[in-house]
Amino acid sequence: MTKPDSMPDEIELLVSDINGIPRGKSLSSAAYSTDSRPHLAEAVLFQTITGGYADAMGLYDANDGDLILEPDWSTYRPTPWKSGSVGQVICNTLDAAGNPVAYDSRNVLKKVLNAYTALGLKPIIAPEVEFYLLQPVRSDDLSLETAVGNSGAAEFGGESFNPDALDKYTEVFEDIRRYSRQTGLELAAVVHEMGPAQVELNVTHGEALSRADQLFQLKRLIKGCAARHQLLASFMAKPLEALPGNGLHVHCSVLDSEGRNIFQLKRGKAPPALQHFIGGLQQYLPLAFALISPNLNSFKRFVRDLSAPINLEWGYDNRTTGFRVPFGDAAAGRVENRIAGADANPYLMVAATLACGLLGMQNQCAASRPVKGDAYELTTNFPEDLGEALRILESSETLIELLGQSFIDVFVSVKRSELTHFARSITRWEVQYLGSAI
Repeated sequence: MTKPDSMPDEIELLVSDINGIPRGKSLSSAAYSTDSRPHLAEAVLFQTITGGYADAMGLYDANDGDLILEPDWSTYRPTPWKSGSVGQVICNTLDAAGNPVAYDSRNVLKKVLNAYTALGLKPIIAPEVEFYLLQPVRSDDLSLETAVGNSGAAEFGGESFNPDALDKYTEVFEDIRRYSRQTGLELAAVVHEMGPAQVELNVTHGEALSRADQLFQLKRLIKGCAARHQLLASFMAKPLEALPGNGLHVHCSVLDSEGRNIFQLKRGKAPPALQHFIGGLQQYLPLAFALISPNLNSFKRFVRDLSAPINLEWGYDNRTTGFRVPFGDAAAGRVENRIAGADANPYLMVAATLACGLLGMQNQCAASRPVKGDAYELTTNFPEDLGEALRILESSETLIELLGQSFIDVFVSVKRSELTHFARSITRWEVQYLGSAI
């Protein structure tokens, strides 16, 4: 797609950092030229959640140089929640020789999709993301609080799947719906989730890279709409104790070269290709777990009987399992990966899911027996914490070969830097208990 004929006054050139946070720069349209090649400090791809930079920068970007931004105009959208005439476009990142930057998370997803293309296959996905509306965070806050709605109304739970409950935050959701339409983001559904002021948004199914792009831009839009009403939209995996966490689910099917879904159900049951894909998720996703649960907080979401899976089991229309095959039209056969938290980088979550499923199909991995009952009664088999997940990831030769050594190096380095920062921080638990009792 070429540059739009009518450009806004300002254009934001965006990339995703390792954490899925938008980084980039804003240019005046008058200053932008298709003949020019905008640059951006490559350091943004080594940036941690705290604003520091990972040690891997010394290995891959020791001179603190630039990368080249090449706008992907198929991702162009306006930003109507901002004042003035502003648009946004996601950029391909290239090195000085014109090669894709290997540790850009969007390029990692592209690499996985190229592996599918080489086999004549095309993944189709439909993401679902959950978030809480919260009160803004102050520097001295020791906990997060759910948002106060219209006329001071608040929620206290018990409103799940109640469309009227969203009326407490009418202005926010009116903005989200209106601006999604204006920007061409394809929302399929808005659902009130289990927690107070917790909502799930579904993106219409489609080609994997475009859906990951839309999810990346949708999260930005949601945060912008909430901020317009002095609220915080939080995609933190477990922002509130004793309440359900925020998940990022993705439905996956795969088309062959003639556009047929190879996951089409046979008499309501998963065909071999789908079973092998699920088998791959069961065998390889534990190796890639850090990519779908990338923060210390991510692991606090996995609580038995609290709307998040605790193991790698699968089943037919079974929401207690990590992998669910929904019932419905046989031609729409698919599997839903329910394990990732909403804090995952959309590109890496999709890349990890598709990579593990592809390995399963290539190696004809056998799936376990589908669970018919309550999978919460079974043993958990996730990595214990982020530290363990990182150790597993960096030793997985199979994933390193598919995703790239430099990407794994950078990702692990960023996450270890964040773990070190956290280890030096004084937590609320320490303040509450050790501060007064010791």
